[in-house]
Amino acid sequence: MQQPGTRYAAFILLIGLLAALFVAFERVRVERDTRRVEIAMDYNDFIALARSYNYQPEAFLVALRRAGLTSLALQEELGSSIGTDKNAYVASGVALLATARLSSIADPTLGALVRSHRIGQDEVYLIVYDRPTFERYMRQLPLHFTRASLHLMHGSSPWVIAIRTQLDYFGSVGLGIPTSELDLARRLDFLVIPRFQNDERAQAPQIAAIFDSLRHRARVSTIVYFGLRNQVLGFPDHVKDTADVMKSRRLTFGSIETYDANQIQKGNDELAKLMPGRTVRVQAIAKLEQDKLGFDEIVARYLLGTRERNIRVVYLRPFAHQYGSLSIEKTNVELVHQIADGLRARGFVLARASPVPLYRGNNRVAVGVAALAVPSMFVLLLNALGLYRRWLAMAAYALTVALYVGGVVTHHDLLARSMTALLGALLFAAAAVWVFGGAFTERPAASTGAQLLRSLRWTGIATGVALLGALVVVGLMSSPLVMEEIERFRGVKALLAVPALVALLLYLFTDRFGGKIQNPRTAFATPVGVGQLILGALILVAAALVLTRSGNQTDIAPSSFELSLRSGLTSLLTVRPRFKEFLVGFPLMMLAPALLLPHRRAIGWLVAIGVGIGIGDIVDTFSHLHTPLVISLLRVFNGAVIGCIIGALAVTIYRAIFAARTPA
Repeated sequence: MQQPGTRYAAFILLIGLLAALFVAFERVRVERDTRRVEIAMDYNDFIALARSYNYQPEAFLVALRRAGLTSLALQEELGSSIGTDKNAYVASGVALLATARLSSIADPTLGALVRSHRIGQDEVYLIVYDRPTFERYMRQLPLHFTRASLHLMHGSSPWVIAIRTQLDYFGSVGLGIPTSELDLARRLDFLVIPRFQNDERAQAPQIAAIFDSLRHRARVSTIVYFGLRNQVLGFPDHVKDTADVMKSRRLTFGSIETYDANQIQKGNDELAKLMPGRTVRVQAIAKLEQDKLGFDEIVARYLLGTRERNIRVVYLRPFAHQYGSLSIEKTNVELVHQIADGLRARGFVLARASPVPLYRGNNRVAVGVAALAVPSMFVLLLNALGLYRRWLAMAAYALTVALYVGGVVTHHDLLARSMTALLGALLFAAAAVWVFGGAFTERPAASTGAQLLRSLRWTGIATGVALLGALVVVGLMSSPLVMEEIERFRGVKALLAVPALVALLLYLFTDRFGGKIQNPRTAFATPVGVGQLILGALILVAAALVLTRSGNQTDIAPSSFELSLRSGLTSLLTVRPRFKEFLVGFPLMMLAPALLLPHRRAIGWLVAIGVGIGIGDIVDTFSHLHTPLVISLLRVFNGAVIGCIIGALAVTIYRAIFAARTPA
């Protein structure tokens, strides 16, 4: 019986869903407008490959640019790298004095310094033969050493700079990006991705000077940090200074995608949160992993990342194997060419990477109104279960408002939104299971055709309610930080497990599914057979496997067969549907209404669990907020089509076997 208060809940639910729909439309518009992608090449790895095979670096880069390469990733020179070209070299005072005792020093400037006893054992000496390199060192060294520890010992070529430090420490110091590399990028019309490493002592003035060293020298696109300690510039105490400097210079931060939490750059999330709307996702393949991949696998992985995971910087390292009869040089040109063509074919533009901006759909009013859909669904479920109480309804709305307002006031609004979105996802999934319960009490149709239409109707209803839950998740969580996967939807595992558990509980303890336990005490005291124990154990193992493998970070890798199947589905359908949907959820939604009463009693609980898994997975598909909304919709559509076809075959075979027992 419907309570008077539930009519208000239904009206508020409609308003909340419309607000969520507004956010979704705005998000789709933003995703359509932020499709600029960079294809970058790691210059250090590139130049090592070119020198190894005696290729002409500049001609090689021209060919790569014509193939579609947009950017060069230029890493600042470390002290340990000095001497790889002819512009400078470094030596410790101890080494110079030891050499002088054994033989004369060939360099006349150094020899004169040794003879005049001006070389100290506690210093490191930079000998520079190139003026631009000398000027760069003179700008960079004061950023990492005190003025008192630096001394220019020879003011003309070759310049000699003394630094009071240890050679091993000096080897880890960043000395800026070589001017020759910046000039090369500008001459060949490449965007530059500067790669700076952190110096924990750097404060706002030093951080600003590091970035200003690039001013008027390069067309900077995206900042991607590096270093043995894997830290962003300014970590741990001056990340805000880095953010302020980058924002004032309108720079974009590149957040490197990783599947291992231990590999995330320290300070990455903090910096991104301080720069909302100015962060892009970077995809790179590590050298060791790339050596194990084929040419086509690399191309497919980068195209998949840009299309389905909001990657906007494709970070390439040279491919060291031949592709067919092509040389190594032409193989790398072809690699860039295929990635560039694939991106253009998918509607992307090769240019400076575009971050997700602060768009109007992500405003507090729209999100706050969308949040009201969650208590509204709670009230309607209470009414469906016969548990409606006015005070419960009022408390649900009050708690939702308090949580949201509290999150805004304390600057933890994304946490509050995530908690509300998880609760909403679970409530709408439970509602979808409840609605589908009517299929268990309906008599099978007389003809197979009529039954298929009836099964499609029930499947469509349950899927529609689940998609409304997905819409609420989208309305609450479509923030730029979430879409760049800096903030993440909390509770993915719960979203996969709880709907299945709810389906089982509703099946066992309500009349909705026609399988209610009339006497729970007697049922729990009933002896359990060996077969039931084995089946229960298998279900628990399968559930544990599903939960363990959920999310991007998992210790259980897919089998080679599964990877091959995934690749095949992606190639065939463009967007791969999820296995839990098209192999479990949708087929069982189709089959459940066709089951005869004895079979419903025997396996109805198992079917209900499967339906719950499928419904939860539909909502979970949209909890991956870094995936474009259109892609998620297409994924569910593909899963529904394939799953319904499988389900229709199952219904047809089932009725053919049990035709004699099918109602006339």
